[in-house]
Amino acid sequence: MNMKRNLLTFLTAMLLPFAAFAHDFMVDSICYNVVSENELTCEVTFYGEQNSEESFNFYKEVVFVPEKVTFNDKEYSVIAIGERAFSRNRELLSVVLPGSIVSIEDEAFWSCPKFKSLTIPASVRFLRNLPFGFLPSLEYLSVEEGNPVYDSRGGCNAIINTQKNSLIVGCKRTVIPDGVEIIADCAFITGFGGYDDNETFELDIPGSVKVIEMQAFSGCRHLSAVTLHEGLDSIGARAFCATSISRIVIPASVSKIDATAFQACDSLKSIKVKRGNKVYDSRKGCNAIIESATARLIAGCLATVIPEGVAIIGEQAFYSSDIKEVKFPSSLKAIETMAFASCRELKKVVIPGNVKSVEWNAFWDSRIEEVVVEDGVETIGAGAFSKCSNLREVSLPASLNKFGEIGKYNASVFPYCQELRRVNMAGGNEKYYCNGNSIVEKESLTLIDGWGAGKCNLRSGYVKFRPKKIAENAFCGREYITYIVIPETVEEIGRHAFAGCIGLHTVVSAAAVPPVLGEDAFPLKGNMYTHALPLMERCVLVVPEGSLDAYRNAPGWKEFKHIKESQIPVY
Repeated sequence: MNMKRNLLTFLTAMLLPFAAFAHDFMVDSICYNVVSENELTCEVTFYGEQNSEESFNFYKEVVFVPEKVTFNDKEYSVIAIGERAFSRNRELLSVVLPGSIVSIEDEAFWSCPKFKSLTIPASVRFLRNLPFGFLPSLEYLSVEEGNPVYDSRGGCNAIINTQKNSLIVGCKRTVIPDGVEIIADCAFITGFGGYDDNETFELDIPGSVKVIEMQAFSGCRHLSAVTLHEGLDSIGARAFCATSISRIVIPASVSKIDATAFQACDSLKSIKVKRGNKVYDSRKGCNAIIESATARLIAGCLATVIPEGVAIIGEQAFYSSDIKEVKFPSSLKAIETMAFASCRELKKVVIPGNVKSVEWNAFWDSRIEEVVVEDGVETIGAGAFSKCSNLREVSLPASLNKFGEIGKYNASVFPYCQELRRVNMAGGNEKYYCNGNSIVEKESLTLIDGWGAGKCNLRSGYVKFRPKKIAENAFCGREYITYIVIPETVEEIGRHAFAGCIGLHTVVSAAAVPPVLGEDAFPLKGNMYTHALPLMERCVLVVPEGSLDAYRNAPGWKEFKHIKESQIPVY
C-alpha cells in the first residue's frame, strides 16, 4: 500500500504544474470548496492555482477558521481542511480550527517553514494519509480532550492514534510517552529544527515502542542522538535516513532492520548490536550491523571495519556514507546493488579475487578515481561504476565471465564516467576482448563499453573482434570523445548508446547498410546534463560512398542534419 501511495504521490506531483485549481468562493480571506450542496457543507482550500506564488503567500500569520460561512444567501458548515489547503504558505504561523471539522486531508499542512502550533478539535475523525510534514518550526501540537480517535496524552506534543497506540505526528518538542507501541510512517518527517536554527535534539524512544515504521524520522537533520530500549522489534525502511545521529545501539530484542534504516547518516560513527540479539551482531566491534545467519553486512558507517567472516556487503549498506577507505576481507563473496552508492570520500577500491560478484550500480555516483579488480572476480553488473565522475583508470582480470549483463542483454558498466581514459584487461580472458577503446563480448560480438578521449576508432584491433552490436549506454556520458568510427560489421546500436557525448562532432559509420538504432541511440533532444545541442543537430555523419540515400531514409539516421558520403578506408 505504501509503495502504491508513493507512486501516486510522485505522479500527482509531476502533474501539478499542468493542472489549475480554483476555489468555489471566498469569505473573510479564506477560500472554500463546496463539499455537498444538499448538506450545505464546505472545506477550506488553497487560493488560486496550486503551486503558484499567489498560493504560497496567501495565508499569513494566524488563520481563524469559522464553524459556518455564508455565501449567496446559503449557510455552509465548514467540515474539512482540504487537500493541500495551507501547503507551502511561507508566513503561516498557526491555524485555529473550529469544532465542526471532521477531516483533515492529504498534505493540508505541508512545507510551512514558520508554522508553530496546531490544536486538533475533538470533532476530527479522519487525518487522511499524510496531512502533516516538513514543518520544521512546529513546537506545539495537541488534540482536544474528548476526541475518540486521537489523543495527545500527557501533553506529549504529538498526535497519537488512540486505539492503535501509534504516534502518527510528532514535532520538535515531542516527548514520546510510555505506552506508545508504534512510531508511524513519516511521523517526524523533517519535524526537528527550523531552517535557520542550529539547535540539536536527542530522543528517548520508550521500551513500549515495538515498531518504528518507514521514514519515521527521515530527514530530521537536527536529530543528533536516539536511545532505543529493549522491547523494540523492528526498524523500517529509511527510518532514520539523513539524520545527524552519531551513534546507535540496537537492542537485543530487535528482529527486523531494513537495510536502508540508517541510510545517508553521514555523521554516524558508532554502530553496536547488543549481545544476545538472535538475528544481528556487530562482531569484533566492527561498527556495522551484520545479519548473523547469512553473514551479510546490512548497514555500515564511516568508521566501519569489515570483519573476517562477512560473506556479503548488502544492498545499500554504505549508501551515502563518508567512508574513506575499504578493505575487503578474504571471506567476502559478493557486493550487492548500490552497496557503496554515493560514497563521495572513497577514492580507490581494490576488489580481491575472493569476491565473485559485484552487482549492478554497486558504486553508483561515488567519487572513486581508481578501481583494481583482481583475478578471481567473475561478475561485474551493468552500471556497477555508473556516474563515477572522477574515475580515470580501471584494471580488470582474465577471470571475468559476466560483464554488464542484464538477463539476455548487455549494457555499459561505466556510463557517465566522463573522465574514464583507460581500462586494462588482463590477457587470457576467454569471454571478452579489450582493445584500449572498448570491451567486446566475443561470442555475440557485442561492444559493451567504450571510452577514451579524442578519436575512438572501433575498427582498430583484430578484425575478428569487430562488433555486430553496440550495447545500450555503451558510450553514455563520454564527454571527451570527439570523433568515432563505427565498423562496417555493426548491425545494431542499442538505446542511449551515445547519450551525453557532448563533445562528439563527427560520427563515421563504415556500414553500407544503416545499423538499426535503438531509442535515442543518438539523442534527438538535448540531454538533461547539458545545454548542448542534440547530437543529431551538431554532428557530421560520414557514410560510405553510395549509402547516402539509405541513411537519409533510415529510421533514426535520417534525423542527422549533416550527412555526407566519403570513401572510408578499409583496415
